Amino acid sequence: MAASETVVSLTIQSEECAARMQAVADLLLLTSDIRPVNTESLSVFGESYAKCRDTIIARTKGLSVLTRDLLQQIRSGLYRECGETLREICGMVMSLTECSAHAAYLAATSEPGAIKSIPGIIDKYKVSRAKFDIEHNCNQIQHTPIIELSPLRVVNISGEISKNLHVLTMACVLASDASEDPFHKEQFRLCVKSMTACATALLSAIKRYKNTLDEKNRTRCVVFTKPLIVACQALVEYATEPEHLGTPAQLSDAGKKIQTSILGGCMSVVSPCVQLCLCIHSLAHNISNAELQRKTISCSSAITDGANLLSNALRQKSSPRTSYADVSP
Repeated sequence: MAASETVVSLTIQSEECAARMQAVADLLLLTSDIRPVNTESLSVFGESYAKCRDTIIARTKGLSVLTRDLLQQIRSGLYRECGETLREICGMVMSLTECSAHAAYLAATSEPGAIKSIPGIIDKYKVSRAKFDIEHNCNQIQHTPIIELSPLRVVNISGEISKNLHVLTMACVLASDASEDPFHKEQFRLCVKSMTACATALLSAIKRYKNTLDEKNRTRCVVFTKPLIVACQALVEYATEPEHLGTPAQLSDAGKKIQTSILGGCMSVVSPCVQLCLCIHSLAHNISNAELQRKTISCSSAITDGANLLSNALRQKSSPRTSYADVSP
């Protein structure tokens, strides 16, 4: 691959990783909607705060290793390896964010006076995340250099789109079955029908593109991504109307402090990770820029500090910067 194409690929990946981490943070950390995080990967934790806490702390250590690797790779001009490490960091941070939000819910609702959430017929995070992942994969078709869109990569993108379409489909089918309102029963079915029609056209175009990797077929795929994105947006906006979501948890003052400390600790990890991606984006075009190099090192240090802050908050169930009832004098 030409050096210029490698740079373009790294800048695209850094933008995508920053957007994905920020999207999950927006959904789980920057919200007053207090609910458990019900993903397949978190099902093993159940109601165990201790398991969740220990997993998060272990992952923060792995994140520190990956950030050190990333700095070494970018200094050495190993752009392809840098892109791979960025994707690993992105996946780890998104997983860590989900775990932290779930841990914050478990810890906060265990305090006296708390009232746990009551689930509705739709899980807001699950469908919102699926919609975002569909958009992300559609954007990969549009922006990834053709030389990197190998048949295997195209198959993986198609598989991710199909997986998330299944998430949205099952959520709407279950919601339709659970709803007692005839209008909503039918509307959920119609949302699925609209999305499925758009998806079928796109997946057919992707199949043709996989067999003939040229700009004409890629353009056709891009055209068909647009109605699918719109259909998914409409489905999720309708599905996440308040009447479908149940009731969020109500916390005591002590519970609110615990939740704030854990979510704040997690945000102190996510924010410098997002900034690190943006620094890598700029540094890829100007590797000798001393100021950008300094910023990447600062981001790495901030990630380590944030990881320590989060770990301490989880261990103490409070912010290490703010003492209150749960902390021994």
